[in-house]
Amino acid sequence: MKKYETRRVERASYGAFFFGQNVIYFLMLQFLNLFYTDVVGIAAGAVGVMFFVARTWDAVNDPILGSIIDRADFKGGKFLPWIKMVNFALPLITVLLFINPQWGDRGNLLYAYATYIVWGMIYTLCDVPIFALSTAMTKNSNERVILLTWGRVAALVAGAIIAGMGMPLIESMGWTSAALILAVIAMISMIPIRFFAIERAQRIDQAHPSTRETLQYLRSHRPMIVLYMALLAAFATNTALVATNYFAIYNLGGGETTLVAPLLLSQLAPMFILVFMLPWLIRRFGKRQIYIWGSIFGAVFGLVQYFVGYDNITLVIILNMFKSTGMFLPLLLLGMFSADFVEYGQHHQGRRLEGIAFSIQTFATKFTQAVAVGIGGLLLSFYGYVPNVEQSEATLEGIFALYTLFPAFGALASAWIMYQFYDLKEADVQNMIDGSGSHKIAIDHGD
Repeated sequence: MKKYETRRVERASYGAFFFGQNVIYFLMLQFLNLFYTDVVGIAAGAVGVMFFVARTWDAVNDPILGSIIDRADFKGGKFLPWIKMVNFALPLITVLLFINPQWGDRGNLLYAYATYIVWGMIYTLCDVPIFALSTAMTKNSNERVILLTWGRVAALVAGAIIAGMGMPLIESMGWTSAALILAVIAMISMIPIRFFAIERAQRIDQAHPSTRETLQYLRSHRPMIVLYMALLAAFATNTALVATNYFAIYNLGGGETTLVAPLLLSQLAPMFILVFMLPWLIRRFGKRQIYIWGSIFGAVFGLVQYFVGYDNITLVIILNMFKSTGMFLPLLLLGMFSADFVEYGQHHQGRRLEGIAFSIQTFATKFTQAVAVGIGGLLLSFYGYVPNVEQSEATLEGIFALYTLFPAFGALASAWIMYQFYDLKEADVQNMIDGSGSHKIAIDHGD
């Protein structure tokens, strides 16, 4: 029996697309907030509000875009045409993000709003189809895990490159030139999938769902609702997304940027081991258990880090690696959960809405992270942060709390939600794919 439906070159091109996409994503995630506050000169609180407003808009447009993807009927496939469309648009809008227009306070803020909102919409048209494509490339749930693992490995490599080289490149070439070089690298990496990926899973002819039917689909999708409640608790409180650069520069570096790269790299380093172990871990323990215990593990080390303090930089790096091991595990699992949700929806409701399932994932990721950035920005202002000057003790303590305490409490809450309410198992999903069992599979709560 053939082990894979997909070819090696397909899996490689799938991973390469994730690499390019995540060069862009991590550039935005790790440095855009700092660019806005310390280069463009937008107040931290205003940046936080902007991220929140933009993601509120996503609450409207992401499901709409997902519905459009589900309704579209291109000759070239259901997902690949969208991937080809954004191949050039996403790198271009990313470069525009990192331009300081120097239009004054109001003009700069309006430019930031416009470019960031457009970036978010284009990113959705990139992110939803690439995750959903895994369900069209193969019907084998284990092979989908392999595909998505390739994607996660590539994403981590991209994140490590941005973490290690981003700030040195910015310091040597300037923000816009650095963004341009990285965007070109991303674009080149995203091209091969246009020629090698195949949508081979048989498409199901079904009436396009109305808005009412789509909302009903979402309301009755219990596993999806539970997961995103857990993610809201974890990611919306992950103010380390804001605090990492500020903590490295002001708490550890005395205003210097030299510790930004080591701190960012220490967050990503454990993932390179975990991502290769992920298929085995999922087969052995299941995604639910990995999510729960990973979140608890990360929370414990976050609390330890807070009470130990940051006088010893080596110890900070070590504790940061352990903390990040748990905190980032849910991110590695997201696409795999969403692939399960597609099968759950088809089996229980007769609707195969990949676009909706993966657009909700994209929206949830962006929205919860934006809430975290919004809260983090407002709290930075509350703690008295002033760009490019030595910070007060109260401000430094506030930055440290944003970096450790808030994410720890959110991770514990997230683990509790998953433990209490999530009950979809891998075996159930494969039964749904195979069409075995009754139309409604009884799902037990199991550890």
